[in-house]
Amino acid sequence: MGRPRLFRALGWLAVAGLVVGALVGPTVGGASAAISGAIWTSTSDGSAVNANVNYALKTDVYLNGGPQHCSGSGLPDGLYYFQVTDPSGGALLSTDAISARQVKVVNGVIAGVAGTTGTHAQGTAACGVPVQLSPYNDTTNNGNEYSVDLAPADAVADCNGFNEGTSKTLNFVKGCDTESKNDNFKVGATIATSPPTDPPTTPPTNPPTNPPTNPPTNPPTTRPTNPPTTAPTSTPTTAPTSTPAAATEAPTGGVEAATGTPGTTPPPTDSLNGHSSSDDSVRAIMLAIAGLIAIALLLTPASIVRRRR
Repeated sequence: MGRPRLFRALGWLAVAGLVVGALVGPTVGGASAAISGAIWTSTSDGSAVNANVNYALKTDVYLNGGPQHCSGSGLPDGLYYFQVTDPSGGALLSTDAISARQVKVVNGVIAGVAGTTGTHAQGTAACGVPVQLSPYNDTTNNGNEYSVDLAPADAVADCNGFNEGTSKTLNFVKGCDTESKNDNFKVGATIATSPPTDPPTTPPTNPPTNPPTNPPTNPPTTRPTNPPTTAPTSTPTTAPTSTPAAATEAPTGGVEAATGTPGTTPPPTDSLNGHSSSDDSVRAIMLAIAGLIAIALLLTPASIVRRRR
């Protein structure tokens, strides 16, 4: 085989390899597989999900996760770490060691703290065992908003600064590129700080301070001299014509039914911190290179091999 034909064969092999690598090859950068399921916050008994109105205190917020209402795709079973940050994820607000924030997932749902390392309070719910997020510092967000992240324990343990779980400053979203689940929540934002506008502070103007100064001076001292001697000449012949009262119209229409409150809590807003955008970019570049090589091979005529007589 001549060199031109060898180069063309190698070119087509390169095109095929790039296409296969872009479509079915592993993701670039060593990212772990995407985490299924979702996380959300709830009260200690799980009765209120994503209940921003109910979170009057930071200690009222519990971590929950898996499938909503115990049905659907849950989290992969195993051990996880969680952390509380500001909404951007840049400032770690959790104040205890990361080993104290370890939870376990069993049958797709968060099932409480893990072993002897997790020390947070636990709640009770119909589906799983929610875990209290406190202690954590106040957020600097003007809307009293916070963020909670959950990541696999083995991935977090590979982060620089993990220090066998004793670290209180490791932010595995900012300082370590791990796959994680995220949900935002608010505390105390909806509690009214003042009543409606004040009622009038002063009563109406003062009533009259003095009664009438002088009563009638004297009653009449003498009776009329003569009573009327004659009766009135005539009485009215016709009764006054009464004006009929205007008929009051009956109200029209009907009372509309009260609008019910949805019985199902909307699912949480859940985001995935991963590498999907970068992976798609790499795949697109690989396909583009493959396309350029293929076009070059198609536009370059193959050399004609002449047989010797």
